[in-house]
Amino acid sequence: MLSIALVLLCLILVLLFRHFQLIREIKKIIKITRGIQTGNLNLRYRLQISQRDIENLGGELNRLVDYFQNGFERITFLEEERKRMIANISHDLRTPLTSLLGYTEALKFDTSLTTEEREDFLRITSEKGNALLVLLQDFFELAKLEADDFELKLQKINLVEIVPEILLSFYPDFVKAEITPIIKLPETPLYAQVDEVCLRRVLNNLLSNALCYGIDGKEIGIALREEESLVWVDVWDRGKGIPAQDIPHIFDRLYTGEASRNSSLQGTGLGLTITKNLVEKQGGRIIVTSAPNEMTVFSFCLTKG
Repeated sequence: MLSIALVLLCLILVLLFRHFQLIREIKKIIKITRGIQTGNLNLRYRLQISQRDIENLGGELNRLVDYFQNGFERITFLEEERKRMIANISHDLRTPLTSLLGYTEALKFDTSLTTEEREDFLRITSEKGNALLVLLQDFFELAKLEADDFELKLQKINLVEIVPEILLSFYPDFVKAEITPIIKLPETPLYAQVDEVCLRRVLNNLLSNALCYGIDGKEIGIALREEESLVWVDVWDRGKGIPAQDIPHIFDRLYTGEASRNSSLQGTGLGLTITKNLVEKQGGRIIVTSAPNEMTVFSFCLTKG
């Protein structure tokens, strides 16, 4: 009887010990959850006993904390992006608006202006107004792209036909800037699965960008090439190039690199961001390489048709 009593006593002690261990682990989990409520996302649960249910619960708790921490970091990043974008939008809107108001005030109150000066002021006011309109249109287009409020109509298109047509539309700009256009196309048709409207916008953006930043090089080119199941389109210029530190950010919205805030250059600062979005919507990707004062190349790929 004594031996049975001792066995029962030992069993009771073991159960009590296990019970207090479980209570201790549960208290640790409660402490972690309370810490999370106060914003401390660095807490993690570490199991001290071998208990499958508690282990599963602790694992789920850690995964939940990781999820919230990643979400918090993402929210912080997006908030910083939002602040930066608002600052840049304010800058880009304020500049043309200030000019518009200045020229309008001069036209309204300055009676000493000659007819020629008034015509010149009206021309500048019109240009500033159009620039502001383009900026707002780009903002709306980018917002639609990022919200996936955009319907693609992919179809098989011969790039050998459409690329020269788009390049030809820039001919007056090339003549005015004394730029020599160069085009390299295969002798046979080259088809790709694309949305024609998107493709035209991408090429217009890249050629406009080349005109803005590559005008000093006096050469702008476009070429088509095949690579397995892909078609690559290269748009290049021989301007001053892109600094190495700017290349990783070149497709960011309103990136404030040295060149991107040069008021003497036309552009909204959104063109390349829109271009990247449009290329990726069609299942492609876009890259840029630049050798200062030699050649800058924007290359994007599309699925072969």
